[in-house]
Order: sequence, then C-alpha cells, then structure tokens
Amino acid sequence: MPGQATRGGIDGQAGGASPAAPRSGAPAARRSARRRGPFARLSGLHKQRLAGWIFLTPAIVYVLFAFATPIVYNVALSFERDSLSTIGSIGAPWAGLSNYTAMFNDQIAQSAIVHTLEFTVGSLIGQFIIGFALALLFSNRFPGRTVARSLVIVPWLVPLIVTGVIFRFMFQQEGGAVNQVLIDTGLIHNPVDWLGSTNYALLTVTLANIWLGVPFFTLLLFSALQEVPAEVKEAAMIDGAGPWQRLRLVTIPIILPVIEITFILGFVFTVKVFDLIIGMTNGGPATATQLISTWSYALGFQQFNFGEAAALNNVLLVAALACAPLYLLLSRDQLRRSSGAGR
Repeated sequence: MPGQATRGGIDGQAGGASPAAPRSGAPAARRSARRRGPFARLSGLHKQRLAGWIFLTPAIVYVLFAFATPIVYNVALSFERDSLSTIGSIGAPWAGLSNYTAMFNDQIAQSAIVHTLEFTVGSLIGQFIIGFALALLFSNRFPGRTVARSLVIVPWLVPLIVTGVIFRFMFQQEGGAVNQVLIDTGLIHNPVDWLGSTNYALLTVTLANIWLGVPFFTLLLFSALQEVPAEVKEAAMIDGAGPWQRLRLVTIPIILPVIEITFILGFVFTVKVFDLIIGMTNGGPATATQLISTWSYALGFQQFNFGEAAALNNVLLVAALACAPLYLLLSRDQLRRSSGAGR
C-alpha cells in the first residue's frame, strides 16, 4: 500500500508536470520573436515591398530636394514682386499675373522666345542629318572605324563654356580660322563678321550647337541601327530593293521610335542651352542671340527682376513638362515592341 501510494504520488507528479511544459515554452517563443524584431512577423511579399521602399527613399528624397523644391520655388516666385530685400523672405508682395503680362509684353522676351525656337529647330535638324549620316557610315565596316567612332564623342569631353570660347575665336572677323579658310579657298574675298552681325550671329551659334549635339544623335541612332534584323534587310535585297528603298521602307520604319525619342531628348537638351551662348556672344550683338535661358539670367541676376525672370523660366518648364509624357509614352511603346520582338 505504501508503495502504491508512492507510485500514485509519482504518477500524480508526472501527470501534473506534463501540462506545464507548453506554458514554459510559450514565453521562450515570445522572447525569441521579440529578439528577432517586428520584421520577422511580415510575410515574404510585405518584406519585398518594404525593402523596395527602403531602397527608393534616398532617390525620392534627392528628387524632392534637387528638382521639386526649385521648381515649386520658381513657380511661386513668378507670382511675387521680389527685390533684393525680399528675395529671401516668405512675405514678398503678391503680384498675381503681372509678371507674366510684363514678360509677354517685353519685346526682348518675345524675340528671345522666337530665337529659342529657331535655334532649337535648326540645331535638331542639323544634328539629326549629320548624326544619322555618321550612324549609317559607322554601320559599315571600313579601316579605322573604331577610331572614328571614338573621335565622335570628343565634343562631349569639352565643357560647354570652353566650347563657346573656342568657337568665338574660330569665327572672329580678324584672324579667325573660319574666315581664313574661306578666303584661301576663294569662297569669300573679305572677312565676315560672324558674331558681330545680327544676320549671322544666330546662325553661327546654331552651327556650334550642332557640333555639340552630333555625338548624341550619332550614338543613339547607331545603336538603333544595330537592332535592325539582318534577315529583314536580306529579304528586302532579295526582293530587289535598292539602298535608298531599304533605308526608306525598311530601316527608318523600324528605328522610328528611337528617332522620336532622340528628337524629344534633343529638344529638352537644346531649348535650355546657356553656357554656349554666354561663351560666344553673351546674347549679342544687341539681342540677336538672346535666348530664353540667357535673357532670364539677365533679368534675374543683372536687372534683379526676379519675378519676370521666373515667369520666363516657366516657359521652359512648360516645354519640358510637355515633352515628359511624350517621352514616357514612346519609351513604353519601344519597350513593348522590343519585348514582343524578343518573344
């Protein structure tokens, strides 16, 4: 009997100890979860989304600080009547649309807008013609092709202000290299005042900008030409299409989306050119080469008319915002075509 009682007590203790094991393990599991942190409770999909936002946060902060803040400030400045005493304060007098009215009534601002359009259109046409011709040339194999392709990017290696100074010396009326070459070849008999004449100054800076933009068009169009399927060109040759017909009916339709994107990016880069004009003519003679970028600079930092300068800058902002959706649309269309061709 005592043995039975002892066995019963042992069994009772053993039976009473068994339900206590989960209670002692649960706090340990909770302590382990707390040590792992709150991220351990997230699912795999939520972890991926959280990691994506963590990596995007620095880029978002940079865009807001470097792009959004100056744009918002410039737009707000265009509706204020600021001076040197109020430019850094929040309580500047409200001007409404008076800055825009004054800007559009300003003859120099009007001529600057027209000059900017002429400069941009002329530059893009020249850059496309020369760049496309070079891209077609580099698509063929010939001795020295690699060296020639490397030399094309030389204009990109030179700062814009330095390029402006170089072209100013080249187009000087007395002692300029351009006049000397033209006189030696018999094309002209007297030196031409390229930069001092209102008839030639805008054309001269446009030629300089064409030289700067040719590498951009050449590289993008050359890359697009490499994506034209060889079997398509061979089929056109078998059908009897000549070089011009293959270019017009086969090559250009295939690379047309890239051409459109190149023109949009070229427009954005060209419409805001500033350094080149400052280095060559500083907007002169008179206002013959005054563009939106240079005249807004003169208004803001020479005449201290910050409100009208900001209003003129917003013209460039509207042009850039108009190009943004076109660029996104064409880029998505090109990506869709490329993925479809890959399949």
